[in-house]
Amino acid sequence: MQIRQKEEPATFWQPYKEDVERIIHSKAFKRYSDKTQVVYLVENDHLTHRGHHVQLVSSFSRGLAKLLGLDVDLVEAISLGHDVGHPPFGHEGEGYLSEICKERGLGAYSHSSQSCRLLSVIEPLNLCFFVYDGFLCHDGGMRKPISTPVSKTWQDHFREIESRKSEPEKDLAPASLEGCLVKMCDSVSYIAKDIEDAISLGIIQRHDVPTTILGTHNFEIIQKAAKDLVENSKEGIGFSEEVFHALKKLRAFNFERIYIHPALKRESAKIKSAYRQLYDLVFDDYTKNGTHSRLHKNFLHSKSKEYLESTEDARKVVDYIAGMTDRYFISAIEQYVIPQTIVVK
Repeated sequence: MQIRQKEEPATFWQPYKEDVERIIHSKAFKRYSDKTQVVYLVENDHLTHRGHHVQLVSSFSRGLAKLLGLDVDLVEAISLGHDVGHPPFGHEGEGYLSEICKERGLGAYSHSSQSCRLLSVIEPLNLCFFVYDGFLCHDGGMRKPISTPVSKTWQDHFREIESRKSEPEKDLAPASLEGCLVKMCDSVSYIAKDIEDAISLGIIQRHDVPTTILGTHNFEIIQKAAKDLVENSKEGIGFSEEVFHALKKLRAFNFERIYIHPALKRESAKIKSAYRQLYDLVFDDYTKNGTHSRLHKNFLHSKSKEYLESTEDARKVVDYIAGMTDRYFISAIEQYVIPQTIVVK
């Protein structure tokens, strides 16, 4: 199987190390720092944002990759790029954007698919096959205790991306053990760290966390899950039944007590409305003003001829909004609806 879709001359780096370099120098990677993980619009520098999350996943999975004899560079590349497709305001924003996409005939929005699209079509990095596959298949780690790789081709990869439009929550098996490892480490990382963030905000107390064999502290959960994963990863990557059920119990607690907590959702109605308003404003502006629109000036002006000619207008707007940071999203809608200073030449 061809390691990259478009063949390239060899560089100083090994292929997966080269991909790590391409990802961390990309524009998409730089935007992680103002992307929501769980908590948005809260002034607290110690809360986990998307950039911190991917670093946690990378550190966790690289350490385990060394113990398991896997390719550390491949694990790092998948970890660092797997969430670039998240739109503003995290999974909540993803749901709002997905509704808009389906209404406009684009199919459901999936951040895992968008991660592939962002670093292959919008900002074409020509990464290796296993890296894109790891992006696409990274979610769903708590569906079953063991993740086992399956053989795939580039054609299989493109079919799986297309399938996300109708089945965005479908659990896809990675094509590599490294992809399986990141898939499981991603779940452990957010389950454990989200508990700590919620405690620091005061929306739960330590004694509220369910009692399991993993404990109730971030480091304790991470360490015990890591030990269990190493001991139970034979043909695939995963956990014993006991640890898997403990992780699922903690994850269910997070959904019940953290992710939908009223204190964190006070602005949800406004964000949902803002998504629809911004999409319509950007689309109408582009339809009327073309190369003089904000979409062109702020996004399309730097895109390739291939992207401009092959991408329908509705998708261009989605790509633009999906790539925004939380702060830029708010600024963008303000530019459309709040009167701006007029400069007379």
